[in-house]
Amino acid sequence: MATKALFSRLVMCYNGAMLEELNTYTLAVSEETPWLLPLCFALFGACIGSFLNVVIYRMPRGLSVNEPARSFCPDCKKEIPWYLNIPIVSWLMLRGRSACCGKRISARYCVVEVITALLFAAVAWQFATDPLPVQVLLCVWGAIMLAVLCIDREQMIVLPVLTNTAAAVGVLTALFAPWLVEPQALGATDGLLWSLCGAISGYVLLKAVALIGRLLFGRKSESYEQPRTWQLQQAGDDLELKIGDTVYLWSELFMESANRVTLTHADISAARDAAAGDITFTTESAVLADGTIIELEEHESLSGTCHGMSTSKEAMGSGDALIALSIGALCGWQGVLFALVAGSFAGLLQALIARIGRGQPMPFGPAFIIGALIYLFFGNTLINYYLSSFAY
Repeated sequence: MATKALFSRLVMCYNGAMLEELNTYTLAVSEETPWLLPLCFALFGACIGSFLNVVIYRMPRGLSVNEPARSFCPDCKKEIPWYLNIPIVSWLMLRGRSACCGKRISARYCVVEVITALLFAAVAWQFATDPLPVQVLLCVWGAIMLAVLCIDREQMIVLPVLTNTAAAVGVLTALFAPWLVEPQALGATDGLLWSLCGAISGYVLLKAVALIGRLLFGRKSESYEQPRTWQLQQAGDDLELKIGDTVYLWSELFMESANRVTLTHADISAARDAAAGDITFTTESAVLADGTIIELEEHESLSGTCHGMSTSKEAMGSGDALIALSIGALCGWQGVLFALVAGSFAGLLQALIARIGRGQPMPFGPAFIIGALIYLFFGNTLINYYLSSFAY
């Protein structure tokens, strides 16, 4: 059967033929011309990648992804015409600079579009024998997780609306393709149960890891033989806590909102009448020993003296548990474990690079998601190879 005829029948199927016939002809196209569907998926993926850039920029800033409808320059805010907003091509033609104001545009925009295109093409290639709805759902899940990865990497936050949506897509995928969650699943009901179990177990596992890590490694304290002066003041876009000659950046102390910093046997200039005691800082306030709360935004600077300092940090971000929820919904509990191990190695590599380079704190979420994608495409092959190596 000629490729042109197959493609024509494929278009007719999209116009209303039954799903079974659609799957039959997409499979026929894949067998006749293996590169055709991956190419179509890649072109569509590049367009989705352009939209992901909007999500990555706007959602962490509380902006709507729909208003304004047209993309705008992040520097001068001028709308970008459609002919300068072609995925991948526009960034390369403009050499990474804005056409309106000439400011440099991050390479991340082009990279996200390329990766999304490659991800969609890989799904179409790797899962060519699966029903078309499964391939589409896998692309949607991958696109959402890519957005989560980029936001976590840039802003060090995980947006629950994205992870929860990815988890819902994972559950829906399990109904169409239960074998992706559990190879032994017999039908949609089994797929649903395995998906829910994977999501819940992944979430609980990461919460338990975070709790154990906080108990073992999240607490640090030191005391001073002589009282030291401390001062909290603005430092550019960040806050700066200075104790004696040591300076701590607020963004590093409070990488997680649940973190706490305590100055022991301390006094504070904003409450001279308060007796000396422990002062506990949250990301937005200072809580005195008598329960008085001082809002940081109401003061340009705070200062006083202290006899020691202790920190309580989350060993693993709360957002990582939400990422595990999304991974477990699609890949099952075994996928969460695989991604956790693979992500740990990737995270260790990131940490080594950060220490050698700028020393910036690195979130675990991106490495975790990369581990999940490795499992999605190669997990069963790697696991079978590992098990077979012990059989001899």
